[in-house]
Amino acid sequence: MNDALTTNDVIIHGDYEPRFEPVADVLRKQVVTFGGGGAATVYLHGKCVVDIWAGSARRDGTPWERDTMSICFSGTKGVAATAIHMLASDGLLDYDAPVARYWPEFGCNGKENITVRQVLAHQAGLHKTVPLVDQLTDILDWDLIVGRLAETEPDFHPGTANGYHAVTFGWLVGELVHRVSGQRFPDFIQERIVEPLGLDGLRIGEADGQMDRLADLVGLPPLRRQDAAPLPDDYAAPSWLPRGPIRSLVRRGLTPKHMKELFTHPSFWKACLPAMNGVCTSRSLGKMYAALSLGGELDGVRLVREDTLRRATEVQMKRRDKVVVYPLHWRLGYHRADALLMDVPRAFGHFGLGGAGGWANPELELAAAHAHNGFPLSFAGQMRTVMITAAIYESLGLYRGIRHTLRHGPLIELLPARAA
Repeated sequence: MNDALTTNDVIIHGDYEPRFEPVADVLRKQVVTFGGGGAATVYLHGKCVVDIWAGSARRDGTPWERDTMSICFSGTKGVAATAIHMLASDGLLDYDAPVARYWPEFGCNGKENITVRQVLAHQAGLHKTVPLVDQLTDILDWDLIVGRLAETEPDFHPGTANGYHAVTFGWLVGELVHRVSGQRFPDFIQERIVEPLGLDGLRIGEADGQMDRLADLVGLPPLRRQDAAPLPDDYAAPSWLPRGPIRSLVRRGLTPKHMKELFTHPSFWKACLPAMNGVCTSRSLGKMYAALSLGGELDGVRLVREDTLRRATEVQMKRRDKVVVYPLHWRLGYHRADALLMDVPRAFGHFGLGGAGGWANPELELAAAHAHNGFPLSFAGQMRTVMITAAIYESLGLYRGIRHTLRHGPLIELLPARAA
């Protein structure tokens, strides 16, 4: 937090309808509280009604610009899920078919009957990443990790529980897109989503050519945009460290120090990690969700058939998640997208570390996205898009604050149904 900065010092750039002043006010407060900068976008009935940005994009004070892109972490998963639903709309993929139908090598070691639906709903039991990694930089090697995933065993019997596949989701879904479409995942996103919708900044993989547009992350060193030294090709644990889990993590480079090195290196942005390293402008992510808020089509561009989208956004279960505990009410690749304590059952999307992400609400033909580079590792930080969401509904007269929601509802569902 920058103590010298107040909300009066934060200039909001861009355009928004006057009734959406609460959204601009939340963005101002977030820049003051978390540092850095950010952007917010709202679409209503297919029209962009909020397109704003503020704050700084780099450690040196370079301002956030209209075309600044930033990492959306797990917000990337919403784009990956949309790609799968596009293939289902094309009639090329069946949610209830075994993954092995499309990816034969996957069908072994207890995974023979895992379905596409179970993967999308985080019920495949393949949520553990550490066993797949001999050293940190392995995650940059698509074929290596995909091959190891094909050989691994589920951690629980598929379909009997759900455990958030925080990192593995991207490889599982991305390889399905590759096998079914015949295209590399970054190419599919570019040719089937970015170009048809005319998005000004959305990439999953091969973003190293856009380093000048990428925002630094508050709390990490600046991105190494020029003359970056190669990443280590091996790691070593000090001799005094005893054998055990900690030594194993250090030996593989799975430490905060080496992760900081990775996240600021061009190799990370070049790699394709569809669960975590997508970069976007809020405008681009918001426009994709705007299409989904209108039944899958925007400005004559259809991403997903309306009947397919209805199936994709049906809640699969309401039980607690084994990894995140909080009941995310998984759809097929999307989760719930509520306002602060207010239940919005028809809304769906995906948020990421630090609260970046986007969502759609077909009932209101409403969609939104939020991108930022503020420090993500705090509980309050995770609530950023939730707070933006509350401000959007407040602007529409649908949200009247925490006290009103606690007294009158509709409150979000926290307890799983007995039958789930």
